[in-house]
Amino acid sequence: MKSPALLSTLTLLILLAATGCDSMVAPLPEEDSASPVLGQKSMAGSEAIVAGKKNGSPKWDKDGNGFSDAGVFVTGHYTSLYAYDGNGDYYWDLGDGRIDQTVDSVDDLDAASLTTCNYVNNYRADFGNDPFMDAGWIQNHINCVGLEKAQYNYHIVHETDPRYTGNPDWAIWGNWEYHVLTISGEGNLVDRLTGPENHQQ
Repeated sequence: MKSPALLSTLTLLILLAATGCDSMVAPLPEEDSASPVLGQKSMAGSEAIVAGKKNGSPKWDKDGNGFSDAGVFVTGHYTSLYAYDGNGDYYWDLGDGRIDQTVDSVDDLDAASLTTCNYVNNYRADFGNDPFMDAGWIQNHINCVGLEKAQYNYHIVHETDPRYTGNPDWAIWGNWEYHVLTISGEGNLVDRLTGPENHQQ
């Protein structure tokens, strides 16, 4: 089993796939919050902004507020880098030019305890005309190298998705759940409780 601290950090960072704005900062929701959030508390305790581009365009954002209109599903993709060391320092390139960090560069982290995680984040969602996902899915591919090396694949679905099962063991953000939670060397943890019938879609 991978370290609980690493899994906790990665679970917080998967929220990044729910991105929809350039500068919105939002607090980390309570566990029973209804929607994935665009901002979160950083590891240092200060608020951090989340990577990504506005979903707005004349076609999807008729009121011009920078968020796709209610009922409109948009697809997004971006990459991100999160590196941290055993001293609690980190460097987070959010993927759109913004950086959240306790050090000036990855090179300033302790090389002996360094872990570097590269993210490929994808989503398809209805943002409901604000920076929060109302429905859809989030997928993250995470490759970590260094002290805590591992690969992760997360796929989270909303209750409106046909793959949603309602299993409380995999619930996150209230009406969302993990559909896939794969960790290298451990397989798909969701299958251990739900079985392969959950993955027919």
